[in-house]
Amino acid sequence: MASAKTEVIEYLGKKYLADPNKFSVVTNDDIANAIDHLGADLSKRNPANFLKDIIRNKRANENWPKFLKDKQITARQRYGQKRVLQFYPYDAGQTVPFPDEFGPDGDTNDYLIQTASLPFISRQLGRTEETWLTQIAVNLRLVETQLSIFTKDPNIADLRDVSFLQTGIKTQPEIDAGYVASASDGEGQEFAFYVTCEVKQRVERILLDQIREQVMKAFQITKNLTEPTIKAVKPFAMQSLAASDVSGLEETEIGFYVIEFENVLREEFEGQVLNSTDDEALYSLELKRCSSTLYRCRPPITALR
Repeated sequence: MASAKTEVIEYLGKKYLADPNKFSVVTNDDIANAIDHLGADLSKRNPANFLKDIIRNKRANENWPKFLKDKQITARQRYGQKRVLQFYPYDAGQTVPFPDEFGPDGDTNDYLIQTASLPFISRQLGRTEETWLTQIAVNLRLVETQLSIFTKDPNIADLRDVSFLQTGIKTQPEIDAGYVASASDGEGQEFAFYVTCEVKQRVERILLDQIREQVMKAFQITKNLTEPTIKAVKPFAMQSLAASDVSGLEETEIGFYVIEFENVLREEFEGQVLNSTDDEALYSLELKRCSSTLYRCRPPITALR
């Protein structure tokens, strides 16, 4: 229930405003204690996902407490060590708690992609959750297509290959799909990079901080790999999206919206984040969108909605 959760969030936000240093990060126990204190009709079984249900929904700005909006306070998910969320003030120029930063723009490509390689029944009986969307995206080779045709990453002069690894990588946060790719840079030097994919349903928001966390996890899990050495991580985000959201026309067709970000180089990441004295340096990491495409499916995938 958004209203009950909003009440709990507001209560915790007021504690944060009273003492930002002490109450910035909210833990599982803090959530449970707040539910008890307010007598809220909410389960305490899975507090780790308490904020997830609010901020991933496209109604996040509506569901955020007015008191915190007036104070220009927002929050992000935190992972591990029983952490749930972290309150922090708006950035300069920010007007809503959860701005949508990754929608289609004038540079978004509009591209037809075949789906005949998918069984007819799977195109009819699919589901809407991320696991099924990820499976379809992998089978349609959307990452391979984006990197082969549309990438404008200045770090990639010539793409060599892209190899799918697995779906559902159980890190915190989970990485929906992972790949390893290789390319040469502008000086002709070959290098390997890891690709992370975050997949969202149409009604969900793409979260910048979640992608940053995935980048850090990808660097951690590939740190000791030597053949090949992973010199960069390339984040991707994907979402089922109406064609009208891209074209501006009255189109009901649902396709896959794919966002590619520039490679994050390991050397730069270590200098800016891992070796920083700022514990929050990760959340200042700049992620630059370098291409985006709406993939229209032919024949249509009826189950996309």
